[in-house]
Amino acid sequence: MKTVQAQIDLSALRHNVNLIRQKLPESKVYSVLKADAYGHGSVRCAKALNDTVYGFAVARIEEAIELRDAGITKPILMLGGFFREDDLNLIERYDLEFTVHSQWQIDALRTYSSDNCFTVWLQVNVGMQRLGFNGDELDSAAAGLASCASVRKPVGIISHLSCADDDSLKDYNELQLAEWKRMTDGWNGPKCLSNSAACAYFPEKSTEFVRPGITQYGISPTLGKTGKDMGLRPVMKLSSEIIAIRDLKPGDVVGYGASWVCEKPTRLAIVAVGYADGYPRAVPSGTPVEINGRLAKTAGHVCMDMMFIDLGAGAVDKIGDRVYLWGTDSVSVECIAESVNTIPYELVCHLSDRVEFVYTDDR
Repeated sequence: MKTVQAQIDLSALRHNVNLIRQKLPESKVYSVLKADAYGHGSVRCAKALNDTVYGFAVARIEEAIELRDAGITKPILMLGGFFREDDLNLIERYDLEFTVHSQWQIDALRTYSSDNCFTVWLQVNVGMQRLGFNGDELDSAAAGLASCASVRKPVGIISHLSCADDDSLKDYNELQLAEWKRMTDGWNGPKCLSNSAACAYFPEKSTEFVRPGITQYGISPTLGKTGKDMGLRPVMKLSSEIIAIRDLKPGDVVGYGASWVCEKPTRLAIVAVGYADGYPRAVPSGTPVEINGRLAKTAGHVCMDMMFIDLGAGAVDKIGDRVYLWGTDSVSVECIAESVNTIPYELVCHLSDRVEFVYTDDR
């Protein structure tokens, strides 16, 4: 058994997706599984949700092929579209849906010869400035796709709200929503706009299709909130174990750079997890962890393979006891991310292959 474990609760995953579906009963759900299901394991998550969602969404073609090779037959949407003209052969073979965001893709589709038709989503830019056609390009792009014999009609339309998670940018959210409305009024194909934040905070703007991402995994898309605040359950619980315990006296110095100095007698645990496993080196001393049902605090810099925990004087914790780093009611991944000035997406996506994934499911 590996020393660091990520326990993945597939029942919590279904709970979260069903919560989203209950809030948006008229919408069909593409479950977003890009980046290996945000670090949770795309194949296992897809199989757990296969009877719950309409289809799945990924970023890149290799992610889609992995799901098909694992036996997933439901619709799979490539949110980034295809990157090379040669990809169309694979897209046809694996029966994938994809976005079209650039004129060169339309040109490639126009010259592609096939007895089959692709399911295509025209991607439009409503203010993210990442991918998609601008409003003044929409008519030309739509006409271009309409002229492609290899494209199934009607074509879908899709976009992305860049600030739906930030209430302080309400005015820009409204501008993006207004641009979306202007671009899609009269569109006769399916529509897909809402990501996790839009599903949560703009349910009245939800479209025929929605694509929740981070909230499926029990994590809030909004800084300052946790998934628990939204009724979600954490899917990932990251833990390791104590491998040594030391008794410290005042003045003892801990770790690289002498960054933590003991102020009073205490017991120090050395835990077998470090930044090589994906736990962030930048967490400050005092970051919470959970051990034996109580909170303790980190001490000093996180090392490559180990970290230090101040257990407190008289602690009775012992070697082999598990230490929970995030994913409990007391220690959320959102809290850890905030402590290092990043977002929880980054933390769950960055676990290394030294971490053992253990899946549970109560069904």
